Amino acid sequence: MTRFAPYPRRAYSNLFKAWARRNKKSLALLTFGLLVLLAFETAVILTLFPDGRFQWWFLGGLQAALIATALHFVNAAFLAHERQAIWQLRGAWGEEATRDELRRAKKKRLIWGWVDSINLQAGDLDHLALTRSGGIVAIDSKWRSDGADTTEMARSAARVKLRADAVTRSLLKPERGAHRARLHSAAVTPLIVIWGPVQDHVPESFQIDGIEFVGGRRLLDRLATLTGEPVDRDAAADALTRLKDFRANTWAPASNRS
Repeated sequence: MTRFAPYPRRAYSNLFKAWARRNKKSLALLTFGLLVLLAFETAVILTLFPDGRFQWWFLGGLQAALIATALHFVNAAFLAHERQAIWQLRGAWGEEATRDELRRAKKKRLIWGWVDSINLQAGDLDHLALTRSGGIVAIDSKWRSDGADTTEMARSAARVKLRADAVTRSLLKPERGAHRARLHSAAVTPLIVIWGPVQDHVPESFQIDGIEFVGGRRLLDRLATLTGEPVDRDAAADALTRLKDFRANTWAPASNRS
C-alpha cells in the first residue's frame, strides 16, 4: 500500500488488522490446516504421478488454488463480521475509480494534474485537480447502490468546497508571485462523482444546493465542459508542488483521523 493511499483503503486495512488480532487463534489454526493439506497433496501427487513437467505444473496449480481458496475464505469471514469494512471497501473503489479517470483526463489534456488524499484537521479531500481552463476542481468520490442519501452527500461536498477553498487560500496567496496570484483567483468547483450501480441514474447537470453530482463514467465529459479561469503550465506546476508538500506535511494514518 502506498503512503498516500485513499483514506477508505487505509481504514479498511486497519479494520482487517484489528479483526486479525482478535481472531489470531482461528487464523493460526486455519494456516496450520492449510500447510498440512498442502503437504499431504504434495506427497500424494509426487507418489502417484510419474515424474515429468506436467506433474510440477499440476502441483503448482493445485497449491495456488488451495491458497487462493483459503484467502477468499478469510476475506469473506472478515467482511461478514465487520460491517464497516464493506463501506470502506466501496469508498476505496470509488476513489480509485476516480483516480483512473483523472489519469485519462491528464492524457487527454483536460487537466494539468491532481493530488489525492489531502488530510486536514476538519476532514480530508479525496481529489483536488487543476484543470487547464476550468480553475480548480474538488472531487468527492462516492460508491452507491442507491441514491437515497443525496442530501447528505451534498452536505459532504459543501464541506469539501470549504476545505478546498481554505487550502488554496493558504497555499496560493497572491503576494507570493504572479502565477500564484492568477491561480489564487481561480474558482474552486466541487463535484460529487458517483460510482456503483446508481451512477447511470444520475441525471445530467443534477444539483442539490448548488453542488453538482456526476456519474463516474461521465466525469471526463464534465471536465471537458468546465469553463472559468484558465490555468497556465507554470502556475499549475507550482500549485501541484505546494499541494503535494502540504499533503506530505499534514498526512496522518487513518487511525489518527478525526
